[in-house]
This record gives sequence, structure tokens and C-alpha cells, in this order.
Amino acid sequence: MGGLCLLGLALAQGGQDHRDALHGFRVFLPQDYSLRVRDYGLLLGDLEAFLLVRGMPLKGPREAVALLVQEAQRVAQARARYHFKEVPGGLLLLIQGLSYPFPLAGEMAALPPPAYQDPFLLGLRYEASHLLLPGAKSLLLVSAYLPTDASSEVRKRLFSALRSLEFLPQEARVAYGVQAVRDPLLGMEAFHAKVPQGYAFQAGLVPVGESAGAVRDLVYLLQGEGVFLRKDRVFALAYGVQAGFGGNASTLLGWNGQKAQLAGFLCPRGPEEVARFLLELWRQETGRPWQIRKAEPYPQPTGRVFRRIQELHEAYWASMTAGLPVPLPQQERFAFTLEAASGGLLRQAMVAGLVTFSGEAHWAASSAQCDWRGEVYLKEGRAEALARANPVFLGFQAGIRSHPEWPWREALRARRASIEETERILRWVREQQEFNTWMRQSWANLLSDQTYVRDPSTGEVFRAYKASFDTGTFWRDPVFGGVVGAVERGGRLEEMLRQGGWRQLEESLSGLPGTWRR
Repeated sequence: MGGLCLLGLALAQGGQDHRDALHGFRVFLPQDYSLRVRDYGLLLGDLEAFLLVRGMPLKGPREAVALLVQEAQRVAQARARYHFKEVPGGLLLLIQGLSYPFPLAGEMAALPPPAYQDPFLLGLRYEASHLLLPGAKSLLLVSAYLPTDASSEVRKRLFSALRSLEFLPQEARVAYGVQAVRDPLLGMEAFHAKVPQGYAFQAGLVPVGESAGAVRDLVYLLQGEGVFLRKDRVFALAYGVQAGFGGNASTLLGWNGQKAQLAGFLCPRGPEEVARFLLELWRQETGRPWQIRKAEPYPQPTGRVFRRIQELHEAYWASMTAGLPVPLPQQERFAFTLEAASGGLLRQAMVAGLVTFSGEAHWAASSAQCDWRGEVYLKEGRAEALARANPVFLGFQAGIRSHPEWPWREALRARRASIEETERILRWVREQQEFNTWMRQSWANLLSDQTYVRDPSTGEVFRAYKASFDTGTFWRDPVFGGVVGAVERGGRLEEMLRQGGWRQLEESLSGLPGTWRR
């Protein structure tokens, strides 16, 4: 796509404290760091530096190191070099000669296909430091992946996150149960979520666009006492045309699967416009006005790897649109936080989205089209209740998982639906073209007193004269092939020709297939 956005569980602005009451840990995220909790452990970083914290069953040093060696071989550029060192309470393993860790980066952001062949990323050399700390029943494994030429600032930020990591005591944790979200179309589990005790959970799959081939995404509502956390998917498809005699515009609005047709051209194209648009949606939803208290855009990350991946996204988008007619669509991304108040209630939202805009100016008429898609993580409650619930909300968001097979099955379903929709449109276009051709040809022949006749026995076609008001039929001599027209239907001459073995010819004003009649 046209840019890269790391909006999800967390994207730290100037650094933030992340406290997860479900998984039981606390960590300080430096600026631009994103965090993911996976089944295998905790992953955080900024696409250049990676910190991975895992637990595994207690193993001997040789067996534990063998697993890390196998892991290193999958990301080694050439022959990796290994260095061991005993440290108080455990073992330190340093592995050098690694390439860019694409598997870890792919867990944190969507990488464009060209990234896997990019000379810059492939040219980076990495080293991994693995700290193995055996406990009574398990082994704690802390891994740091850094470029060998990483700056002191890059290293400082990663190790500051590592030093801040701590596990919460049992009394600070919240128990949870696992609930599945099933896909009724594919007949399988799509997602599962860790739902904290005392909270109600609802979820569904909604399309993120208007077409039949639109991919669906998860939306949900987690509701506790006086608070809730919700994920919304919103889209708006706007069309407009303006001519000298007037204009017309309309917008299809979709909100969590519900659709409405609106008059006018709705295309919010910046954080301020998007914020006002959301406040209007919230006003209609709640029946009460909301006032903005704070709106802050996410700062653009400055890391070299992030910038390079973003460049690859933009180049990939340009290549995908290279064959489209001019003018090419323009893409704009937005990502910001929004806080609004209504009485004593607060709404805090993380907002991200993409706007694809195209327009064409012409002396006769100008047209414009806008495809707006947004993702909103919304929390509501009073300030004190939100502060108490925030560690639970963070843990819930971190615990959402998609079924390993669902994304590609959903992509395949959407692709098939898109193909079927395209085929239906093409059939309709062909039918319209055939109808228009038939009408045009038929009227031209009717006005010029001409028509087409065909011998059903031989398939021969002739152009014949026929006055526009004439309803008579055409007959052909079976011996000499002569054609007689303007024969009155049901008359004496028609009966004599039939008895004499003459063949009645089929007629068509256009001469097109499917239009011949007797």
C-alpha cells in the first residue's frame, strides 16, 4: 500500500508504560516501539531492534542451545558464529553472521513482497544475544536481535525496555477464559480472545469495503462495569460529478457491517476532518454531543529500517497502479489518538486509516471518487474507571489471535467473490453493449427502409428493401432462389407460396444473433 502504519496493540509516543494484567507483565516501551504477545512469547521493537522474551520447558544447556542454533540457521546469511559465556544464574549465547530477521518483522508489521528481495534489508548483518535463565520448572529465554552496526541510541532504547521488564505478582493479575469467534461463511474458527472474568464479550466479522470481494475483519465489544473497549471498522465510498448545468454526489457509509446511503460527498482527508467525522458518528450513536479534549497525531518513526520499508510500500503501490488510466489514485494515511468528553464520560480512541482519492477534470464535467477506510480502537468510561481497566484492556488486545488458516482462507473467499462479481459485471456490460448495438442497427435500418433476411435451410443472409410501415413476410423460390417480399401474413398469396414449396425466410432488422424471427 502507499504507506506503513504500526497501529495495533501499542505504538509508543515518547515512551509509555505498558501494564498487562492478563499476561502478567509490565514494560516501558521506548518511542516508536510496538509490542506483540504471541503464543511463543513477548515480542517488541521498532523493526530494526527486536526483543523477544520466551519461556520453555526446563532443558539442559546443550538441548536448549541446540534449539537456538536451529533458529539461527534459518536467518543466517552465511555460516553463523557462536560464542558462549556463563553468567550468574545462566548462560549467554551470542550468535553473529545473521541476516535481517524477516519472521520477527512480519509479526510486527505487514511487509510488502519486494522487502524480501530488497538489497538494503538483505545487506544488513545482525547478531542475536540469547540469555538462558533456568528456573525450578521452566527456562526463561531473553533474546535481543540488533544490527552489528546499530547506533548507541538504538542499543540504548532496546536495553532500556529490557531493564524495565518485570512480571506482576499473582494478586495483580486477572483471570480469563478463552472464547472463539466463528466464521459462518467458512464454517471455521476465525479468532479467539482471552476474555477477563467479569467482562462481557461480543464479536463479529464485517467487510471493510462495499464490494462482494471485500475482505472481512474482526470487530468486537468488551464491556465491564462502567467501561467498555470496542474495535470499529468504518468505510465511506463517495462519488461525485460536477457539470455546467449542475452536479450530483452521494456516499455509501459502512459502520461495523451496517450500511447507509448519504447525500453529498463525504471524504475526510486528515486527522482534524476524521476527528470531526467520528464525533458526529458518536453523537448519532449516543444521542449526546462530544467535545474534543485532545487529538495528537502519531509521530513519524525515524528509524532507517522503518523508512526503508515505507519506501518499499510506496514503490509497491506505484507498481500496482502503473497500468491504471491517468490520473492515478492518491493515497493518504492517518494515525492519531483522540480523546473526547461528554459530561463526565470520556472516550479515548486510537484511529488509523487510509484514504484513496481520484479525480478527473474535464471541460464538460468533472468527477471525483473517494475510498475512505478507518480502524478505531475505542474506550469509554469515567477517568477513574478507565485507569483501573486499562491493564485489562491491554491484556485483552494482546490476547486476540486469528486462526492460522483463517486469513488465507478469507483472502481466497474474497478473491473468488471478486472474480464472480467481475464476471457478473462483464456479462451485464456485454448484454448492454449487445442491446445498444441492436437498437442502433435496427433503428438505422428501419429509418432507411432496409432489413436482413435469412434462409433457415442454407443459412444465407440477404439485405432486403422493406418500408418501415410494412409488416409482410419474405419467401424464397426453392428452385431458382428468387426472393419475394411484402407478402401479407395469413393471406392467399402466402398460402399459395407455401403449397408451392417456397421457404419462408427469417427476418432481423439488425442481423445480430438471437434477433432472427419468422
